Amino acid sequence: SYYDATRREMIKFIAFDQDDTALLPDGKPSQKGIQAIEDALDMGIIVASVSGRNIDRSCEPFLHVPQVFDRLYIIANNGSIIVSPVENGRRELLFERRIPRETLLLVLDYLESNDHNFVYSWLRSTSEGAKDSVIANRNSASIEAIVSQNGAQIAVDTDLVSQLRAGDYPPPPKLLVLPGLERREAVFQDMSSKFGEQLYLVKTSPDRIEAMNPEVNKKEGIAHLTERHGLSLQDVMAVGDGENDLPMLFNAGLGVVMGNAHESVIREGRERGLVIGPPSDEDGFAWAIRTLALGEPDSRN
Repeated sequence: SYYDATRREMIKFIAFDQDDTALLPDGKPSQKGIQAIEDALDMGIIVASVSGRNIDRSCEPFLHVPQVFDRLYIIANNGSIIVSPVENGRRELLFERRIPRETLLLVLDYLESNDHNFVYSWLRSTSEGAKDSVIANRNSASIEAIVSQNGAQIAVDTDLVSQLRAGDYPPPPKLLVLPGLERREAVFQDMSSKFGEQLYLVKTSPDRIEAMNPEVNKKEGIAHLTERHGLSLQDVMAVGDGENDLPMLFNAGLGVVMGNAHESVIREGRERGLVIGPPSDEDGFAWAIRTLALGEPDSRN
């Protein structure tokens, strides 16, 4: 049983996705979810947000609850960036893995020749800690949709490709490619055939493709932190809903798929023996923490 004492004692680390997992459809965490995280932290469980978002966007949903936010590890850009809980007023950059420069140059040629809109992640260390700003090569309906959807601040630089080639900006931990809704699948297949061994490619929102170093994913990000704490992946409960969550869900000691996940993710989860929890808008995230990690009675009974 998932609820016996042995299983609960195994959970020493909770890793959670943000969008459509810990966050409600309006992009905000529920009070029940926040309280569940705080209770887990108070019990000595390590908790990490593991998102495809950049650092700043990963932090935004929890800024209003510093008693929780300051104690979280932030794993951003699908595992290519990790920052510490707040220490002495700032988060320290613990890990970064960028797209190799030689690969970046090939990808820039591809994006330019196909006139693809894209967003560059500018990761650097500042006096305030690690910063990860985003810059687009041009404005577009896709860019406006991202800004409207989640309030992201995206700068636009029409000379971005030339500056990246010249090395004015460092190689990024992630590129977000925006081919549009109708072309996304074809572009994903094309990029997979051309860069399959040179990039980690993930389909996210229906019109977007994320490209990262092939050695990173959410599972690898969690593994870096478990090793840091003398733990293993078997000590982890991972909670998520997306295709990019599967590496951590499949490799954690306990993987929980949200009930609102895409049908294909739920199917793969069932085939691998993962727990299928309630959807996010029914507080499935809080249910997972309280029932599976904290050992409280199942609220659905």
